[in-house]
Amino acid sequence: MNRRTLIKSLSATGALGLAGGCTPAPTLRATMASAGSQAVQTSGPKSHYDIVIGKTRKTIGPVTRDLLTFNGQVPGPLVHLREGDDVTINVTNRLNESTSIHWHGILVPFEMDGVPGVNFPGIAPGETFTYRYKVKQHGTYWYHSHTRFQEQESLVGPMIIDPANGREPYGYDRDVVIVLSEVPESNAEFVYDRLKKMGSEYFNFQKLTAGDLVRDIRAKGALATYRDRLAWAEMGMTPTDLLNVTDAGYTYWLNGAAANANWTALFRPGERVRVRVINASAMTHYDVRVPGLPITMVMKDGQYIEAVETDEFRIGVAETYDFIVRPSEDRAYTIFAETLDRSGYARATLAPRAGMEGPVPPLRPRPLRSLEETGMGGMDDSLAPSIGMKRPTAPNMPEGHDINVAMRTMKPQSRLDEPGVGLGSDGWRVLTYSQLKALNPRYPRAPEREIFLNLTSNMERYIFSINADKYSQADKIQMYLGERLRLTFFNQTMMSHPFHLHGMWMELENGQGNKIPRMHTVMIKPGEKLSMAVTPVELGDWAFHCHLLYHFHSGMFRVVNVALKEFAKR
Repeated sequence: MNRRTLIKSLSATGALGLAGGCTPAPTLRATMASAGSQAVQTSGPKSHYDIVIGKTRKTIGPVTRDLLTFNGQVPGPLVHLREGDDVTINVTNRLNESTSIHWHGILVPFEMDGVPGVNFPGIAPGETFTYRYKVKQHGTYWYHSHTRFQEQESLVGPMIIDPANGREPYGYDRDVVIVLSEVPESNAEFVYDRLKKMGSEYFNFQKLTAGDLVRDIRAKGALATYRDRLAWAEMGMTPTDLLNVTDAGYTYWLNGAAANANWTALFRPGERVRVRVINASAMTHYDVRVPGLPITMVMKDGQYIEAVETDEFRIGVAETYDFIVRPSEDRAYTIFAETLDRSGYARATLAPRAGMEGPVPPLRPRPLRSLEETGMGGMDDSLAPSIGMKRPTAPNMPEGHDINVAMRTMKPQSRLDEPGVGLGSDGWRVLTYSQLKALNPRYPRAPEREIFLNLTSNMERYIFSINADKYSQADKIQMYLGERLRLTFFNQTMMSHPFHLHGMWMELENGQGNKIPRMHTVMIKPGEKLSMAVTPVELGDWAFHCHLLYHFHSGMFRVVNVALKEFAKR
């Protein structure tokens, strides 16, 4: 570490009093000041839990209907574990359909991973399944059903794992857990049916108007505007297609509370408050900030990073981030989670006393994607050798897969320095992937083999695929125990895809040398090329998919098989 890097690191940690070695972790404390929801609380880690999956009638915001619940709660109860413990979790199914629990980001034997049809049969109605595994890590994680659309119907819950020695590298006094989610005002099956039959624009009421056309002609000229509109039309999309489901179909929740419920966590002025943010949504990416306070990011996906002071960050579906703030004034602050498309928000309050509310900022203007930002319009073959896609016989159409693919990227490129559409133009600092650096160095081997993965789609038919093949058309991806691999993604779509690999870590190759960060979920921007290094550590079949729920059910899903390498020769 050079002098400049050292000063930056100390300024980020010292401002909050985070430097100075490991400190004991405080007991999780959060106070709910609104009715109809619960605080996330614990008396300490346990090694045994009993969870019942059932159906409970809930009224949250404008939604009143039967939801699927863990122990009658939305979100489910906090599962608080300790690194190194052998844990037993009994899960009983009280539904009239099969169910499951997947421990998101947790390294477990494949039989305990909880993905029906991949590595276990599911939990039948009336049955109890016992998950048993040794905890090999610590940090902030979550759990959810991996059965059909049950995750969308609120079968999600937070998971916190204490380090084995009980000490943390950053000091803090208060611990708050934030679970972001959304619920459809009808049901998940209806949402999927509309997307499949009516296309990705069914819930989009933020379309371009005649006024936008006049503005663009004045700014770009008639010919450039015509070409731009034609390109979007050929892809079957518009610049406002940011999220497939908007507030037209969703109510946004934070810890099971609608935005007007004022979910509140208490603090004493001067305390360091650790906020663990879990995006347990099915389809919604959020932009998170605490107006009036800088935030110091210390963890991504349960893995400690070198502290980064910033003002705002985007959290994709299934990601987790931990940050620390130090409110010094005797007033309330708002934790503001604004949806990427600016159609709605979730929020919480940090306050010294119950009943207080911080100022809620207005939603920012809806951003627009540009063709340049997504790299759409063709394909630069020199960037993607041996990518496994058939050459096109017509523009943007790989041979034999014209139904699955409606667009191809002209120039996929690294976008690790980019904050993402709609961010970075208002003067606030925005966390980017290029800033993430593991707290402790690792010395992994160089990759022995590379696997190329094109993320492809046909938005009009609502088909999502990998290398132009849907899950039903594809073979398993073969990996071998202990080998070092590089996964190189080319996002050929204009949607951001949060990719999750079960059973092993992915390490983002972001130029940080032996401190490249570990992730269980990586957000891949439109038109982006990025690579992840992996080392399989457990045998068996593992799910590998986009974590946008309706995307992976529409084909953007694979099974990775990890085998012993000696069997490859037979």
